[in-house]
Amino acid sequence: MSFPCFYLQAQENHDVNLLFNVEYSPNINYSNTVYNLNGSGTYIDGIHKLFSCGLYLENKNDDALKIIYSDNTRIIDLVITSTQFQSHETIEEIKALHTKNKDLLKSGEFAAIFKNIQDSDVVLPTNFVETNAFFEKLFNDSNHGATDNYHSYIDDFIHLFDDKNAVGDQYRFVFEGNQTTKIYKKGIPAIEIKNKEFQKAVLNIFIGNHASNSSLKNKLLSQ
Repeated sequence: MSFPCFYLQAQENHDVNLLFNVEYSPNINYSNTVYNLNGSGTYIDGIHKLFSCGLYLENKNDDALKIIYSDNTRIIDLVITSTQFQSHETIEEIKALHTKNKDLLKSGEFAAIFKNIQDSDVVLPTNFVETNAFFEKLFNDSNHGATDNYHSYIDDFIHLFDDKNAVGDQYRFVFEGNQTTKIYKKGIPAIEIKNKEFQKAVLNIFIGNHASNSSLKNKLLSQ
């Protein structure tokens, strides 16, 4: 992994509405180039809308393989749409807070309970989807399990989601050429990885032949 040395980019905010759907900008400006929304969709796991994605290209394209193997810049904006999508560490912290709330309930300290709920942004600590296991499975399933050559980069990717996720948190994946992947977290440069296999592996998650969610893939390709 390379430490971020790329420039801070002004990043468009994509609004999340009351139904936890994301309203994507029709185009974005990255590095003085305009990219158009190719398609967008939501990743649903059970009853949870975990996150939404928008794929941006200079010119619209519905051919997944041509997009994956293109030398042109491709951008995926990912927006968190559920507070149930958290890292293992965050889930444990929220569960501990819930246990504390049960003790506060017994003593009638309702103000403290409401503050804890507000701070954690989760009412009941149930039905969590753990980001660590979730992304491990996505990388594995979308790439036939052949991830040994770049697994350290997958770890770096997963660690991006270690902090508590809030609805509206935004991640930007920028794929430049055929090997560079730059990732921004909340508009701030997070990691830059120069590895052809890893770049392809990330794209495979969303639009590859064995993409993790066929509905999301079709919507990103506007099919």
